[in-house]
Amino acid sequence: MSYRELVFTVAAETAEPLGDALLELGALSVTVEDDAAGGYDENPLYGEPGLSPDVQAWDRSAVTALFNPEIDHSGSPQFVAELLIELKEAGFFLAPPVEKNVAEQDWVRLTQSQFAPIQIGERIWVVPSWHDAPSDPNAICLAVDPGLAFGTGSHPTTHLCLLWLESQKQLQEQSLLDYGCGSGILAIAAAKLACKPVVGTDIDPQAMVAARSNAEINQTEIQFVLPNEGAPELAAETKYDIVMANILANPLQVLAPALVNKIRVGGQIVLSGVLARQADEVIATYSQWLKLSVWKESDGWVCLHGTLAPEKQNSKEVAFAAPAQKKRLKVALLVGFFLLLLIFGEHLSRNSLLPALATRVDGTSNSFATTTFSVLQRIDEKICAVLGCVNRPVSDFAAWKITSATLMPENAREGLKNAANQSTLQVEIENRLALAVLLPNLEVFLTDAEEAELKSMQLTPAEWLPKSWQEAHPDFLRTGAPSGEMIQVQLPLVLPPNAAGYRVRVFYP
Repeated sequence: MSYRELVFTVAAETAEPLGDALLELGALSVTVEDDAAGGYDENPLYGEPGLSPDVQAWDRSAVTALFNPEIDHSGSPQFVAELLIELKEAGFFLAPPVEKNVAEQDWVRLTQSQFAPIQIGERIWVVPSWHDAPSDPNAICLAVDPGLAFGTGSHPTTHLCLLWLESQKQLQEQSLLDYGCGSGILAIAAAKLACKPVVGTDIDPQAMVAARSNAEINQTEIQFVLPNEGAPELAAETKYDIVMANILANPLQVLAPALVNKIRVGGQIVLSGVLARQADEVIATYSQWLKLSVWKESDGWVCLHGTLAPEKQNSKEVAFAAPAQKKRLKVALLVGFFLLLLIFGEHLSRNSLLPALATRVDGTSNSFATTTFSVLQRIDEKICAVLGCVNRPVSDFAAWKITSATLMPENAREGLKNAANQSTLQVEIENRLALAVLLPNLEVFLTDAEEAELKSMQLTPAEWLPKSWQEAHPDFLRTGAPSGEMIQVQLPLVLPPNAAGYRVRVFYP
């Protein structure tokens, strides 16, 4: 038996509703992928906090539907034509899809074949349950199957953490906290390398189920707890020799005080899930407590490492103070410390904090958020006046809104008759963030009646911005567009003979 696979190439906003429609019309499954995957213009979607895209699809998405001729009429020669008619009635005007026959296979065996044992360093092996363990008597085998929780050892961030653990010569009886443990692979490796006790935590209850199962399979003694369980393992007074967190740069910065608070004096912290370009920002966030450095880099990801040094205390004055004076001095020092912590924390992370909290100026943000952000901006201005700040405008795709895009009617009518006709596309684009944002590139697609692409143009800011606007903002490539800035653009176009539509989008190269 073979299956019939149809691949439709559509715009981002069409991908999800088209997938729903195909399922209603009998598709066994639907997948959505980047049509440019593997190409120079591949467009990754990041799920990291503060970077979640408004539309969970790509500018040009490949929507793949799988049909079974044995339970529907998808084997019929007229099937595709009839399907396109039904989709048209549902509001989808699509070009014919790319077709492919998919032979029946042992899908379980095929999936398992993609996950071979992985050797990490000299001794550590990650071995799925359907593979035999390596014959090396010194091998440390981690029996972890791919599942719902992150952590199979194949990703560079997990790989770096395992390498760090293997490189440590004195792990015996060292306590370790795996923060954001996922499948529990790092905690299991630590336990097999003689760390004790080992604790893992994650906000995902499914991860806890997977981690506990993996720990049992690996015959390791590990305590896995949810952060909201009130477990003594996560109590404020409980400290660890090693705190390891393989998450992402943004949550690592947000969680910095909590993670540092779990390290005993002289203990170590290991952070992964950080892109090489994000390392300096994460290091700066943690610099108020300890000194981080890049331990190792792999495929654009880095592993950061640091040690919590003993606090330097000036106890001479306090030793001679009266008990009441000592108490007042302690309170004053604590208040002063936390104020300084807040000030310097905001100052060090302002270039990521402000864009993440920035509200929109088009009325979609609530009044409380708008007022709060306005107060934060005023505080930030005062701090910057004293400490000095480096302003780096954010490149945020979601900040931009194309409020209108109109092909001048008289030119459009003539253009459909005359291929050499010069037409003008009028575009109005707005920066919706309450912050300056770097100007994006502009891309224009001309399509035929079936929305197939005929021609496209990619324009840099220097090419699409009106000359008058550039003269009024001579430093625009560095400073970006001000908050709420509305820019009106007129783009000359030559329409192909069969042009029937157009699309405009913004993107950052």
